[in-house]
Amino acid sequence: NMELLHRFANEAQQARWLAPLLRGEIRSAFAMSEPDVASSDPTNLQTTLRADGDDWVLNGRKWFITGAAHPHCKLFIIMARNEDGQQAQDDHGQHSMVLVPANTPGLEIVRNIPVVHHVAPDGHCEIVLRELSVPADHLLGEPQMALF
Repeated sequence: NMELLHRFANEAQQARWLAPLLRGEIRSAFAMSEPDVASSDPTNLQTTLRADGDDWVLNGRKWFITGAAHPHCKLFIIMARNEDGQQAQDDHGQHSMVLVPANTPGLEIVRNIPVVHHVAPDGHCEIVLRELSVPADHLLGEPQMALF
């Protein structure tokens, strides 16, 4: 997460999120995996991102999100499929990453998923995003930018 922020975040995003991460004041979680698809291939992602005025709205379900239950987790980097109706020439260019503060309305930690009968205190969580809205400046990089 720190490398993503270092490489692709603008100055304001780096000041808000990267600096406290580097100092160890907060933690973050990366949310890509989804339960109903082979989400190791991002072309299968079902979580959507749509523009709504000056905001981005996310809807979807993610799981095995490592560190999501940690009390210092203050940031989620969420990968979603752009829902603007325009197909990118490359299927891998249909996605964006959004910076979502952990206390954003519409983000729900559903459960901490056990892995091999062990429940990690920091979590491997299932999260749901329901009409979660963040300002346009929470986009990491450019829309439909393939970071991988």
